[in-house]
Amino acid sequence: MAREVCPGLYKDQRGKFYCRYAGGAEVDPAFMPCLLEYWECPYYQQAKKAEEAKPKAEEVVVPVEAKPPETPRETAAVAPAPPVAAEEHASLVSEAEALIERAGELARIWEEYDRAAREVVERWEDVRERISRELAGVDATITAYVDELERLEKMRESGVIGEEEYGELKASLERRLAEKNKEREELSRVLADLDRVVLPHFKRVKVAEVKPEIAKLKVALAKLEERFKSGGISEEVYEKLRSELEERIKRLEKIKEEVE
Repeated sequence: MAREVCPGLYKDQRGKFYCRYAGGAEVDPAFMPCLLEYWECPYYQQAKKAEEAKPKAEEVVVPVEAKPPETPRETAAVAPAPPVAAEEHASLVSEAEALIERAGELARIWEEYDRAAREVVERWEDVRERISRELAGVDATITAYVDELERLEKMRESGVIGEEEYGELKASLERRLAEKNKEREELSRVLADLDRVVLPHFKRVKVAEVKPEIAKLKVALAKLEERFKSGGISEEVYEKLRSELEERIKRLEKIKEEVE
């Protein structure tokens, strides 16, 4: 019976033996099982285990790209409109008639509001002008009192009046000045409150009239200028009317800017 030789054993030209399973180390077959039961050799067993542990090459299956199924062309067809049921028809008519009635009510309400708002606006313009004139008068009085206090101080310094008289006059002027300042604060406050509550209504009912109104006021201002230059009115009347017209123009232009 032929001896079984380990497949890992090999010999070089010099007659020395080496083992592939031992990493190419030199071995002596007389002391190793290379020529006998080599399968019991630890190097052989280790190499076989390592070989068996290697994963086997798997067959690679290349998937064939499937073509997307062709979508059959459909012939476009216009579906007939479903018939409106009798109940739906009646409901639509009823809803439309209700809206017509409601719109009519709103028109009547708007007419009432428009009429009432215009009355308020007209009264507002009148009261506002009177308050503005009153404010102008109060401002003039305040200025006069301040000037008088300065003049009184100079009179005291120059010895025209004594300390006692100066003190009495100064106290009287300061008291009247305080009263006028209080009047001015009250008029300014009520004018601001009046504008705050009326201006929204003014914008609603007269916004379309703002531009023509500004043009009319500017024409009136130009005519006033001509009358003054020709001597038709005094300077006092001219200044008063000019101030009122310019104030109205300024107010309307501000409103126009806000609504545009």
